[in-house]
Amino acid sequence: MSTFDLVLNEIYTLSHHEKEILYSTLEDLLTSDFDASEIKNEIKEHRFSKGRVSPHCGNHEVCRYGTSHGKQRYHCNSCNRTFTDFTGSPVSESKRPLEKWLQYAKRTSRKQVCYSCMQPI
Repeated sequence: MSTFDLVLNEIYTLSHHEKEILYSTLEDLLTSDFDASEIKNEIKEHRFSKGRVSPHCGNHEVCRYGTSHGKQRYHCNSCNRTFTDFTGSPVSESKRPLEKWLQYAKRTSRKQVCYSCMQPI
């Protein structure tokens, strides 16, 4: 029998309270890897994996264009539109920072009541 099977069998023998503690501990270990700066860097790498390209027209004539709310902006010389690393992503139109979304996701994964999810973090 493998070590995993032995551990799995031991989990079945735990009380309900012990299973809740185990679940909470595993969840903390798994979600502690969600670092907002790492996720932002991955988004940037994905955005420019094929070089700097405008998400609007696909042209490569792109240059840096200052910052807005702490985000690097870019300007496309072809379509004359601006964009950030997050343009077109699920958080691009959000007024909340990525860190808040990650905290919200962590709370909802713990099945906390919606009211507690809305409380200031």
